[in-house]
Amino acid sequence: MAVFAEFVLSVASPAQLPGDGLPELALVGRSNVGKSSLINALVQNRKLARTSNTPGRTQTLNYYRIWPEGKPRFGEAVPRPPGPDRFALTGTAREAALKAGAFYLVDMPGYGFARVSEAQRRQWGQLIENYLLKRETLRGVVQVVDLRHPPSKDDVAMREWLRHHGRTALCVATKADKVGRPLWPRHLKVIAQDLALDPGAEPLIVFSAETGAGREEVWRWIIEKMKQ
Repeated sequence: MAVFAEFVLSVASPAQLPGDGLPELALVGRSNVGKSSLINALVQNRKLARTSNTPGRTQTLNYYRIWPEGKPRFGEAVPRPPGPDRFALTGTAREAALKAGAFYLVDMPGYGFARVSEAQRRQWGQLIENYLLKRETLRGVVQVVDLRHPPSKDDVAMREWLRHHGRTALCVATKADKVGRPLWPRHLKVIAQDLALDPGAEPLIVFSAETGAGREEVWRWIIEKMKQ
């Protein structure tokens, strides 16, 4: 898979969301769970999404445009309109993107441990909730949890919220390289039980950004959702 990925923009309000109509996939999870490392491992570019040991670093919706089979030639350049849509694809570029199956990965602010004010938390909450509820181009959600630990109260609340609102969600248990392989089934069982995952409708994939474990499985789920 000759993936090409590019950072596009950071969104702090609904007015800034791109309007080119490409399908989108959101990543949710607690702060410092490894969403940025997951993105980098999926596209095999360690420098695309900035990683940090400081919880709460991501404070906006960060948009990454993903070309699963590599970036095609666009043909003639098309002038970009002013405003937020200057980041969106138009004309022949948009046509090429749709034909090539391009989509956006949207890294959302982490929940649970960000050292920010209550006002900032409320602002994030409104932005995230409005996006997850109303974004018509959103095809699915990847909820990222830590394989080493049982799901937090915030993890459980997020899964229940996604389930209540009918959002298709994959659960990815990261940092598998920090847990001995013989212990994976035990840890996965705890995650599945605590999140009350339906084995048929809510898949759970073990993942390691260091070893690449689970990368192909996650990609298969993503590509399937982007085609819907």
